[in-house]
Amino acid sequence: MFLFEVLRRNKAARGILFDLPEVMPQAESRLAALGIKDRITLYSGSFRDGSLPDGADTICLIRVLYDHADETVEDLLRKAFAALPPGGRLIVSEPMSGGDAPERAGDVYFAFYTMAMGTGRVRSQARIAEMCRAAGFEDVVMPKPIRPFITTALACRKPG
Repeated sequence: MFLFEVLRRNKAARGILFDLPEVMPQAESRLAALGIKDRITLYSGSFRDGSLPDGADTICLIRVLYDHADETVEDLLRKAFAALPPGGRLIVSEPMSGGDAPERAGDVYFAFYTMAMGTGRVRSQARIAEMCRAAGFEDVVMPKPIRPFITTALACRKPG
C-alpha cells in the first residue's frame, strides 16, 4: 500500500485515505494491523459524486486514471486541483503507454486490460501531463520510467 510506505518512511507525516465506502472496513482493519491507523484520516466517497477532501498538501493518484474515460479523468484532475492548497502537489503513478515511443509489451497488455474492463484507456505520460496542465497544474515533471510496463509517474504543482 502506497500510503503505508509513505508513512513508514516519514514518521512525522500524516495521511488521508479517500476511497469508496465499501472499501473502508477492510482499509480500517489493514491500517490498524499495520499500526498506522492513528496517523490516517479516512474519508469514504466517490470522486465521481463530489469533491475530494481538503487538507492534503499532496494528492497521489495511484493506478486510478487508466480505469476511466477522458471526461472522468479531466473532472478528477480539476477536483484534485480544487482540493489542494497553493503550492500543493499532485503525483500520478500508473501504467502509461509509451506514446511516441511505444513500449510494446505494456502498451498491448494494458490496451487489452482496458478493453476487457470495458472502460478507461492507457494514456501516455505526455497526454496525462497535458490533462494536468489543462486542469491548472504547472511545473510538470516526467521522470523516465525504470520499468514502464509496471508503472510510470509524473508530478506537478498547483501555482502559488
